[in-house]
Amino acid sequence: MATITRQAHRFSEQSPIFMQRDRTLVRALQELIHEQCSDRQAYVRLGETAPEGALTLAEWSAPEHFQSLTQRYGDYLYRSHPDTPREAKPLQSLWAQWYFGLLVPTLMMALLHEPRALNCSPEYIRAEFHENGHPATFWLDVQEDEPARFLSAPQRMARLIQTCLQPAVEGMTQHGDINARLIWNNMGYLIYWFLGELRAQLPVALIDQLEEMLFFTPSLPDGSDNPLYRTMIMRHGTMERRSCCQRYRIPDVERCGNCTLKAQ
Repeated sequence: MATITRQAHRFSEQSPIFMQRDRTLVRALQELIHEQCSDRQAYVRLGETAPEGALTLAEWSAPEHFQSLTQRYGDYLYRSHPDTPREAKPLQSLWAQWYFGLLVPTLMMALLHEPRALNCSPEYIRAEFHENGHPATFWLDVQEDEPARFLSAPQRMARLIQTCLQPAVEGMTQHGDINARLIWNNMGYLIYWFLGELRAQLPVALIDQLEEMLFFTPSLPDGSDNPLYRTMIMRHGTMERRSCCQRYRIPDVERCGNCTLKAQ
């Protein structure tokens, strides 16, 4: 708890007046991503004008768009197996991994490093899609989430879950072909992996506390259900994902290196 207290003080040590004279938030985040994970710049564009065709959550999750995108993705994945019946669940599981895998690490980096909190509400995030239908690039309208400025790191992660990730999961599951639990299980592994990447940049005690809150606590700080609870579990002395992402059910798609299914 002491680590979080120190972090909360770090977030609040600059007055709003001083912050306004400091670097703009977009500039600070661009420099942060360039310095800490420059490869992410190709997937998440900060403060740049989104191209025509980049869609908000409300737009891409609409039935006509979502069905078109997943149909194109299915056409690509099954291109060498046109006679094989398509399975929507593993296809959309893999599609969701593209979406969150490209977006979430940058959002976590911004929220856990920068004193000013990035507003991660869906209306500020646009997705551009590859010709094959999967998410390819995200365009963020960088705005500060002022109410979150003085929140602790666990509170910021909970806010990310509630304001950004849950709406996106609901946008995918509303069509009836995939359940939320599978998407959250996939996302749990992603978040756990990236927390491991952040161990070299942030206090170890802070990372440990975030892991405890995200994966071993059934409720978020505000008392609401934690969708990441037990998505990562201790198995054979190591942390592993709870369940398989089902990508192996798609022709020519290999299992993950950490697949929970026993090798056959």
